[in-house]
Amino acid sequence: MEAENATLTGVTVSTSASGYSGTGYVTGFDNAADNIEFNFTSEAGIYSVFIGYRTPNGEKGYDLTVNEISGSGMFPGPNNEFAEIEAGKFMMIDGSQQNTIVIGYGWGWFDIDYVRIEPSSVSPPSRPSNILIDENATQSTRALFSYLVDIYGKKIISGQQNIAEINYIESVTGKSPAMGCFDLIEYSPSRIEHGSNPGNSVETWIEWQKQGDAIISLCWHWNAPSGLLDTPDHEWWRGFYTHATTFDLEAALADEGSEDYQLLLRDMDSIAAQLKKFQTEDIPVLWRPLHEASGGWFWWGAKGAEPYQQLWQLMYDRYTNFHNLHNLIWVSTHGDNSWYTGDDYVDIVGLDIYTDSSSNMSGEWELAQSMFNGRKLVALTESGTLPNPENVNNFCTWWSYFSIWAGEFLTDIYPPYLSEVYNHEDIITLDELPDWRNYNDIKNVTYNASTSEVVIFPNPASQEANISYTITEPSDAYITIYNTAGLKVQSIFHSSLSAGSYTSPLPCDSLIPGIYLVRIQTDSFLADTELVICDN
Repeated sequence: MEAENATLTGVTVSTSASGYSGTGYVTGFDNAADNIEFNFTSEAGIYSVFIGYRTPNGEKGYDLTVNEISGSGMFPGPNNEFAEIEAGKFMMIDGSQQNTIVIGYGWGWFDIDYVRIEPSSVSPPSRPSNILIDENATQSTRALFSYLVDIYGKKIISGQQNIAEINYIESVTGKSPAMGCFDLIEYSPSRIEHGSNPGNSVETWIEWQKQGDAIISLCWHWNAPSGLLDTPDHEWWRGFYTHATTFDLEAALADEGSEDYQLLLRDMDSIAAQLKKFQTEDIPVLWRPLHEASGGWFWWGAKGAEPYQQLWQLMYDRYTNFHNLHNLIWVSTHGDNSWYTGDDYVDIVGLDIYTDSSSNMSGEWELAQSMFNGRKLVALTESGTLPNPENVNNFCTWWSYFSIWAGEFLTDIYPPYLSEVYNHEDIITLDELPDWRNYNDIKNVTYNASTSEVVIFPNPASQEANISYTITEPSDAYITIYNTAGLKVQSIFHSSLSAGSYTSPLPCDSLIPGIYLVRIQTDSFLADTELVICDN
């Protein structure tokens, strides 16, 4: 469907640039009301929507509405040549009615060549490795990450920014988010120099975490180390924004002897001191620094991808090898994928999405999956849009977790809908978290054959199976079956067994088809093995 043949509002057809299809392209998106509308018929079903575009002035956001379902996306750039991007997957209605696709202004200053659709299908994401980039990560950090990997594509972990908002969710839904998300902004040294007082914020977050052994995620709106303008509309407390500081990251990194380079280290060390408080309490942290870099609105992204990537690597090295922080799961919300630092420096890829509440966010999801499926978990790390479980199932947008930003981004959500999401079977809340500290990764189970021989037969099984094992000294025996979420589903206890070989029945009639971990523990050994339950 050529853009020049669509219904145009406030935009014009041009032939000035080369490389377009058809007889021209549409340009002139310079006003908030500008849009282009395509009307067409098709068979009903799920379709991928592709847009031919051009962004000569750099990366640009756009608005998109498909059959009254609104959303947004990003055109990569700068791109002087026409290119194509998948805008996401959407439901089309049958040929008796018109389908409508509208591309709106967004950030403006882009060109549209065409829109095309093709029948599509959806599938859950492939799970990546559960090996963290930090080979010395603590046991609890490794266990938490294994849990996150194992439930990926099956459930979504709920998260929320700030304690007050967490309390609001509890009052509305009767549930608490499984993840608390907090910002170390006030610990920035240049803010403290201007009178900021973080008080005991970290201690408060740790206390909240301990109440239910919740998951913790931390970001850092890093106030620039120096060069704060501190003028009207550029006040010192806006110092994480590019427009409010003269700090030059590229110049600082180029001279390790410079004052600004040393200030970078000073600031990182100051935050490391706070992160160590979590490590001391054996609390893993999903650590999400330097976010939204490619947008350029924060100083750490103002000088381009290379200085940003250098800063990320510097921080990883300083925290991991200098400060010996091994409780961190590194979450990258870099933005444009050309800014990605690399698999060796990232555990989870995050997307920060602020869009219409009706959006299925499949465009952003598909773009991330095109690069990271099977390589990294993908999470909705910051949003003003609560994932709709129906859309998640229909379009397989199985975010690892979501976090809604504070204030009106949460309180503007219709309370009954908020409650519906938090009480949905596919959304994990605090009360539904397993014992993730002792979580067993069912994909890599092992047992010590030198002290025990454990055999399950038949395996796969349907209604019943048996477990055969040998113990070398008198002991009690505990046999426990865990599902893939790490939840205990069956347990058997045998007391005062003598040394010898035993065979015990495993009740399987109540287990749904799938993979389970079976653990047997005595006074002298602990052994894990895998049980597969199939249909009758």
